[in-house]
Amino acid sequence: MRRSRGSPTASAPGTQWSYTYRVFPRDVTIRPAARWISLAALGVVLGIAAVLASRPASPPVRIAIRVACDPAACALAEALAVDVWSEERGPRLPLDVVVTSDALAKLRAAGVSWQVLVPDIDAVAAAEAARLHAIPAAQPADWFAEYRDYDAITAHLRALTELAPDRVSMQAIGGSLEGRPLWALRIGGGAPDAVPMLINGTQHAREWIATMVTTCVADRLVRGYASDPAIRAFVDHTRLWVVPIVNPDGYQYSWGTNRYWRKNRRDGHGVDLNRNFSVAFGGTGSSRNKRAEDYHGAYAFSEPESAALRDLARREAPTLHVDFHAYGQLLLYPWSYTGTPAKDRNLFAALGDRLASAMFAAHQTRYRLMSSIELYPAAGTMSDWMYGELGALSYTIELRPTWPGGAHGFVLPPEQIRPTCDEGLAAVLALRGAN
Repeated sequence: MRRSRGSPTASAPGTQWSYTYRVFPRDVTIRPAARWISLAALGVVLGIAAVLASRPASPPVRIAIRVACDPAACALAEALAVDVWSEERGPRLPLDVVVTSDALAKLRAAGVSWQVLVPDIDAVAAAEAARLHAIPAAQPADWFAEYRDYDAITAHLRALTELAPDRVSMQAIGGSLEGRPLWALRIGGGAPDAVPMLINGTQHAREWIATMVTTCVADRLVRGYASDPAIRAFVDHTRLWVVPIVNPDGYQYSWGTNRYWRKNRRDGHGVDLNRNFSVAFGGTGSSRNKRAEDYHGAYAFSEPESAALRDLARREAPTLHVDFHAYGQLLLYPWSYTGTPAKDRNLFAALGDRLASAMFAAHQTRYRLMSSIELYPAAGTMSDWMYGELGALSYTIELRPTWPGGAHGFVLPPEQIRPTCDEGLAAVLALRGAN
């Protein structure tokens, strides 16, 4: 007769006890030896759980968000941010920041609302890197169908000089901290009335579209000379210098290590090259904190990259200048460091309208025109220095994507390289055409 659950059953004098348990649909009898095996197994399971618990937790995900700002919300978002993507700030404007996933609870608890732009910026960067790694050895016919690293840009500039050696020359205007040449292309300038002009890109390493647009503008001017009368007139009557990669060390670092790196590679912490110029150096909109994204450096022109641009500009004395950046689709003119209007403000505004119209005509893409200080204060910028020291009509163009509507940030899809180049070229031609 079977006993009730857990009651002992005597078998014969001197034998061990056994325990009978009813387990639907049948009974299972566990004897003492099996009981010790079960306890040992339980110990193993608990041991494994302890090991797993002792392992470090997976790192939090880095998320790009857009915060609907009031002063308190913006202040908290910036305090929690690991990076700030917005170049435009203000009490009625949203703010694009990167936060770790564990910071979202703090924002939520404070009543801060936000919109997710990029759910995992590192996953997006990894996907971009995988795509670039998979590019076949036989390159597609359109060289501008994909982003290119420093070596590929250098080779392309060299190829352009070989296409038209009578109109194009290549020169290293200086070297980076890690010994990479800062390559510049000189295009045209054959006529006695040639106007000196300078365009440059990639002061900030992560702004890859600026690299591609400056290179693409040079490519169009070289290849389109024979077939496009507007380009031929521009090349003949302009002495143009093009510096696609001002920050080669940071640019390569963004390719191989940290896609979102901004500064150069000074001592591992880096310097923001666009805060390292002498006009208003160290003022509002730059930081003395070496870890800050807008760290201005030890002194004006402390960095060989900004010093190389200074020396080129002083030697060539350009009267027109465009500094390409990303992102926001903005067209900015001096001043960046003060609210006092530039003496040429009306000229900047009128000429800027012309540039914005030309850029819009390319693909109906709007670029908003304003003085830089209306955007946010920034001290020690190249554009302010070009205007303040050399008297050049200087513009900063923030390329695609738009802001605050864009959701790609710095990882702009490669199919947008060509249309963004169309807009950049339109601005360059319009700037020269108005002078």
